[in-house]
Amino acid sequence: MFNFAVDFDDCMEIEAISLVNNDVLYMENVVEMAKTQSASSPYHVIVFCQDGKMLVEMGAQDNMKVGAGQLLLIPAQKKIYPIMFSTDLKASALLISDRALKTALGGQIDIWNKAMYMKEVYVINHQKWMDGFTCYVNSVFEQRDMQLRNEILLSFLRTMLLMICEGFMKHVDTPHVADTSTIRDKDIFGKFLTLIASEQYKHRQVSYYAGKLCLTPKYLSIVCQRVSGKAPMQWITESTMEDCYVMLRDTNKTVKEISDSLGFPNSSFFGQFFRRQAGMTPLDYRTKYHRNV
Repeated sequence: MFNFAVDFDDCMEIEAISLVNNDVLYMENVVEMAKTQSASSPYHVIVFCQDGKMLVEMGAQDNMKVGAGQLLLIPAQKKIYPIMFSTDLKASALLISDRALKTALGGQIDIWNKAMYMKEVYVINHQKWMDGFTCYVNSVFEQRDMQLRNEILLSFLRTMLLMICEGFMKHVDTPHVADTSTIRDKDIFGKFLTLIASEQYKHRQVSYYAGKLCLTPKYLSIVCQRVSGKAPMQWITESTMEDCYVMLRDTNKTVKEISDSLGFPNSSFFGQFFRRQAGMTPLDYRTKYHRNV
């Protein structure tokens, strides 16, 4: 069904629909999820906080406070660590596959990618149109005999995602910079970001990802520069560092084990790489930020 890094069978009853092979899942209650250790998902997750509040950490980001009337947006493969939640927390969530996200957003997928990966906008306020969200979703999910149920839900999903993207606009809009990228460029860039995030064993050669996308390294570099203003190597390095931070902070793996799991040739090379990026050694970072797990 879906592959969270924690066992949700003991936490909650999951209500799921299948637009295309379980591309969209709905959780009416994510309170128990907030009590778990860190988790990641192959789905993009939208958490709707109706009451109470929670404090979460995502990847290498600082603590983020999510309160009543706010949405928490978690990109696919992004690791999240719940730190604190109030006793009155009430929240639900939609889990959306990458395929469903692209189908629903169409040409607007670039706005989502820019917000999630370039601007890292993870918490936004509800709009008034969100007030009746849970009632609407619950009613449609419960009516399994509806002949056009999937079509209705897909239409709702597109509307909801477009409204969220509208909320992103003030964060991602750059009116003074000419956008020379094409729709194909944006599609390639989105696939590149998804590929980086999904790779457990980190490859740090642009040629590897270009090959996966059936492109030349030069063309992938041109696309990334046009869409994001950054070279693909910068994206690869940032993604690798985020994994480094999470493993050093949230696990008890040794530096050598982390080095091996991320594809570094040896611990010494890993230490040099980490220090260049973070300004401290892996052990210094662990001493400062490690959690008891």
